[in-house]
Amino acid sequence: MLKILVPKKQGVFRIAGEEFAAIWKKSTGETLPVVTRDDGKSDLVVLGSDAVNAFAHAKIIEKVIPQFRIRTNMDDYQLISAKDGKRNLLFIAGGRPRALLYGVYHFFESQADCHYFWDGDVIPAHRKIRISGIDILERPRFEYRGLRYFAHRSLNRFQAEHWDFPEWKREIDWLLKRRLNFFMLRIGLDDLFQKAFPEIVRYPGYEVPESKARSYDDRNLFWSLKYRGELRKKILAYARERDLLHPEDVGTMTHWYSRTPYDFLNKVKPGFLPQATAGYSEKTGLVWDIRKDANLDNYFKLTETHIREYGAPEIFHTIGLAERQCYTDHASNHQMKLYTYRRIIAKLREKYPLAPLLIGTWDFCMYWSNEEVRSLVEELDPEHTLIFDYTSDTTDEIHNFTNWGIMGKFPWIFGIFHAYEPANEIRGNYDIIERRLPLAAADPMCRGLVYWPECSHTDTLMLDYMSANAWNPANGKLKDFLPGFCERRYGKCASVMLPVWEKAMTLAKLIGWFGPQDHTDLPCSFSDMLFRIRLDGPSFNLSDDMLDKLRRQYRLLDPEIGGAPEIFRLLAALKVPEDSVFLRRDRIDLARTIVSRVQSYAFAKLGLSMEAWRGKKCASGKVLNLLQALLTTVELESALLDAHEDYSLHDSLRLLEQKHRTNPDFERTLKGNAENSYCRSYISELFRGVYLPEMRALSEWIAGKIRSGDRSEWRFPADFDAREKAIQDKFYATPLSELAPDHEKAARALSSTLKQLSAAAEQILS
Repeated sequence: MLKILVPKKQGVFRIAGEEFAAIWKKSTGETLPVVTRDDGKSDLVVLGSDAVNAFAHAKIIEKVIPQFRIRTNMDDYQLISAKDGKRNLLFIAGGRPRALLYGVYHFFESQADCHYFWDGDVIPAHRKIRISGIDILERPRFEYRGLRYFAHRSLNRFQAEHWDFPEWKREIDWLLKRRLNFFMLRIGLDDLFQKAFPEIVRYPGYEVPESKARSYDDRNLFWSLKYRGELRKKILAYARERDLLHPEDVGTMTHWYSRTPYDFLNKVKPGFLPQATAGYSEKTGLVWDIRKDANLDNYFKLTETHIREYGAPEIFHTIGLAERQCYTDHASNHQMKLYTYRRIIAKLREKYPLAPLLIGTWDFCMYWSNEEVRSLVEELDPEHTLIFDYTSDTTDEIHNFTNWGIMGKFPWIFGIFHAYEPANEIRGNYDIIERRLPLAAADPMCRGLVYWPECSHTDTLMLDYMSANAWNPANGKLKDFLPGFCERRYGKCASVMLPVWEKAMTLAKLIGWFGPQDHTDLPCSFSDMLFRIRLDGPSFNLSDDMLDKLRRQYRLLDPEIGGAPEIFRLLAALKVPEDSVFLRRDRIDLARTIVSRVQSYAFAKLGLSMEAWRGKKCASGKVLNLLQALLTTVELESALLDAHEDYSLHDSLRLLEQKHRTNPDFERTLKGNAENSYCRSYISELFRGVYLPEMRALSEWIAGKIRSGDRSEWRFPADFDAREKAIQDKFYATPLSELAPDHEKAARALSSTLKQLSAAAEQILS
């Protein structure tokens, strides 16, 4: 009988033994005992290197196996099969605790064709899994490999703040299965103030003072702050037990999602750094004046409290004065930012002189010149500091890591961004990544690869692609990566799905996230396009600048958009079993991505056609037909999203309520977190309650103007703002239960919806 031999049933050895036994049973149906003593007879899976497992050491002395070639305290792991008399032995050793888990998961990948995705595992059935004939040694290219989770709220799938402990356990297990070692919870401070200053700061109720209604800045709670603290403690303890890294925030950590409670402001009266802009100008969002030692000490008291209550002082992270404008004069503002870094670093080194410090680069690509970044780098300690660049794939070809004086000179981390909040479809600046990732891979000073999706779980392909390249950046060519991705995810259906993905990615990757200093940005989703039309003024946004953007958008999409109808037809023809979680989800992810590209093209074509009609260079019928086809895609996209619970606010709210006692008035906040100017995304209730009424109002106005022959400038009528406000007010007044989709009905009609999308796309292309 096969047994699992561990040196002790504690810590990572217990976890690794249980994981091996659990996957083995799922695959074979056989239950393997986990033991701490060898009976001298059984075949064994031996977990742990000779440094921690005496049995492994004995077998090296007896020359049953050679010495392991893993590096101490590194993420290397090794699997070695051996014959010991009549017994079959398999040794799995790791350079540190998490690496042992990597080895366990790799065994089932290599020997049982198992694969791991954020939304589930592929574990094929086997009568028997061989443990003989194995000799595998794996070492990562990058020391730091991981993800960052952010603080927005709307849909459960995409928003990490919604997740309860079982979801976080699944997520952390997936990180380890993908051989990642690092994650960041950037979802607020939870109850740090209450723990750090218990005599000053009380636990609040659900309502948070100074929350902005109908905004991502409405931080009213859905679960109590006390429970959020308990949850954070469990999440980080679970991760630490599995040897995952979680950086500790230091310094000026006040932000829109990590505000200062009024109790603290009223009693401590910290005073603030100057603020020259309206953003973050509320008292709770202002940065304390760290020119005063007491304020810097209190910021560090929050850090020390997090270490004591939740974390460990292994690695630190600072955002400095991210996005802040203290002075209108750039030179003075920049000096304040340099001063802030110097103050934070000096304070950190008083107690933790050797711990690595990550310096986030979001501010660099927003406000700094390349020369200013290079100047800062020159004064930093390269032994204990890393430039944490999570924007390495920006479309900005000037303001990026290649011009910051770090390559070959200073430790840094290559990062893939996935932005912005409305853009939770399949996308990615793959062409840029393919050009720049080899630079990182070849640079010995590049110590990591991280991924920061502004919404989590947006893009299953990117999650798989990123984690593969974090271990081995030889996976960087997308066209070479896709076949293996489809094989792992779809098995027998891979041959059907691969051409769909190949055709879809041609369009999907055309629009990615853009750097803050890159002004060639184009709207990325229907809701984003619609909002910008209203946001940018009364002239339908058809200024000379927007017309130039529309021409670029048209030229970008025109060569490739012709493939969209066929993609919809292929997706319509898919036979999706009811129990196929992957195909059911990916079919809609692919379709919503392609319809957004069709709409990008249609909006560009519409705007240009409208201007051409004004100049009597385009027939009215052509503009009206295009307008109707665009409206049809919006109606069909609404039906498309209805077919899956991932996109329902109502479902997300019900999930929150099922997990833990929830603020009875949170529906109001949830709507505002989803509908506001920054966060409108692919949400069923928003299509039904906001996007479709807005698009119909827009269409009626455009059509009416054309039919009347009014060729004056495209200026919205005086009552248009009031009409739009009425649409939004009605959405907020209507219970989500009345807007909730009928998933079963929409799922039954999905093939028909996709066929109709194909026809609408054909009409837009004609």
